[in-house]
Amino acid sequence: MKYVNVLLLFVLLGIITGCVSSGGVRIDNIPMYGQPDIPRPAELQQADKNFIASVVEGLGSREEASKVWWAQGERFMNEGNFDYAMRRYNQSWLLNPENYQPYWGFARVSMEKGNLEEAIRFLEKAESLIDDDFQKAALLADLGTIYTEKGAQVPSFFERANKKFEESINLDASYPNSWRRWAFSLYEQKRYSEARVKVQRAQELGAKPFPESFLSALRKAEE
Repeated sequence: MKYVNVLLLFVLLGIITGCVSSGGVRIDNIPMYGQPDIPRPAELQQADKNFIASVVEGLGSREEASKVWWAQGERFMNEGNFDYAMRRYNQSWLLNPENYQPYWGFARVSMEKGNLEEAIRFLEKAESLIDDDFQKAALLADLGTIYTEKGAQVPSFFERANKKFEESINLDASYPNSWRRWAFSLYEQKRYSEARVKVQRAQELGAKPFPESFLSALRKAEE
């Protein structure tokens, strides 16, 4: 019965927190409900407390519940439903602000919406909190990717990107996505021979296939 109550909360909290900010955006579609810049109204603070109490009753702890709500956010994220994903990430954050996962989620949604600076801020926050080396390799690869995006504007960020990819591979050299992402990054840096090495390693590890357009461009750049 407790699990039924927890599932109902996914619906009920969507009704409770669906208020609109002064900018016309649902407050639960803004990372951390806009806090601290947007004060949380008293009625929503009480709703938050009720939600947390009900979830803890059903799942045993705020920490465990935060992971469950984050997983729901990931499901929506993978479906391309970024608003619903953000709402679940916000609930995950509300349950446990020390969990790295919702910040990672905030960063992913921010990137999809073209907010690079916000994405960097949240991903760096996630890096500062993560306590899981298995997941950290993937997070560092994401950070390297986002630094590469920033490098197109500020070239010094390319070096930061390389550092994060290297850290990721040092943690787990068998994680193919780190090699794949690094190959793209090095191509953007015009370091073509190094990019080729990363392409080969990614392919050896069974990474997602590179677009033929990318491989063709790399071959041409190497000539």
